Amino acid sequence: MTLVLTIVCVASLAWWGAQGVLFFLGRERIRTTRTLEGAQPPGGWPRLSVVIPARNEAEHLEAALTLKRSSTYPNLELVVVNDRSTDDTGAIAERVAAADPRVRVVHLTALPDGWLGKVHAMAKGLEVCTGEFVLFSDADVFIAPGVFEKVISAAQREALDFLCIFPRIRPEAPLLQASLATMFRVLVLFSRPWAVSDPRSKAAVGVGAFNLVRRSALAKTKGLEWLKLETGDDMALGVMLKASGARCEFFLGGEDVHLEFYPSYAVMMRAVEKNGAAAPAPLLIGAAALLVLLEVGLFAGFGLGGSWALAAALGAMSSIVLAASVARLTHTPTSPSLVPWLGSIPFAFVVARSAVLALVRGGVRWRGTFYPTKEIARGRRLPG
Repeated sequence: MTLVLTIVCVASLAWWGAQGVLFFLGRERIRTTRTLEGAQPPGGWPRLSVVIPARNEAEHLEAALTLKRSSTYPNLELVVVNDRSTDDTGAIAERVAAADPRVRVVHLTALPDGWLGKVHAMAKGLEVCTGEFVLFSDADVFIAPGVFEKVISAAQREALDFLCIFPRIRPEAPLLQASLATMFRVLVLFSRPWAVSDPRSKAAVGVGAFNLVRRSALAKTKGLEWLKLETGDDMALGVMLKASGARCEFFLGGEDVHLEFYPSYAVMMRAVEKNGAAAPAPLLIGAAALLVLLEVGLFAGFGLGGSWALAAALGAMSSIVLAASVARLTHTPTSPSLVPWLGSIPFAFVVARSAVLALVRGGVRWRGTFYPTKEIARGRRLPG
């Protein structure tokens, strides 16, 4: 038993230590939108099309779309793709479009076989939009005035082909906050977004809230159809563009880009179900269990006593500082950083639950459509 506790404690301390090293390496290199200036680029403002896939988004669509419409960007087009909504999403979009000629609405009534709904909606929006730059942004995302000028100016000045922004997220429920705190900390640190701009690095990131792409660069890739069954479509878009040689960049949005994300832990559980067939169930369940072990395993040091207990105490205090620092950097709630290890448990449960459901069902049901596991596996594009 002593050997087991020692191994667990060492592995956990190494895990937290690796996160600390990554944070130290990346914190000064991650760029934020507040440092950008919206100066008009040489040659004027290129056409920007914002493609907004929307399915049953009546609760947030009008407010988020109104904020986007308040933008002063002089060459803007907003394309709302109403993806088979059963609520008032389509009517809201049409009402807004009637009052603003910059807004176009595409209504989808059917989903072709072999497509995930969101990727199909993105593809249809891309077909009708006219911009040199295309921003794929979820319907519940709020983008502050002036952001479009900032990012287009940066893209033109730095010859960027792909630019994504991590938004400020303010979940209310404590259990949801704890789960998301763990998810975002691990994602931000281990995806190494500060290396996205380095063409020698394989680091690549995509964010559903704000994925801006130069149309000519997207044309050099395998296209959205290649991603049609990728459940992690947002990240996969960034990976695909980076692999094609596109010049990429990542920003933290802070107050410039924000959303609620999930209204409750239960909603998060249902949303993550689509990822349950992304990998074999034993692999996903094992990864979830390993995450919990690595996050909380440092407390095994207290069971060993002596210097191990001291190491565990120092590790626990350091992990609190690290979690709080990541939360401040990403503009996410800091309260979960008081007990950062505990967030891994509800998050791991969500992942393991999705894998079990996919195993039992033989696939995943997402937005009214069932996708067999074999079909999802064939459409997998993200490594791992």
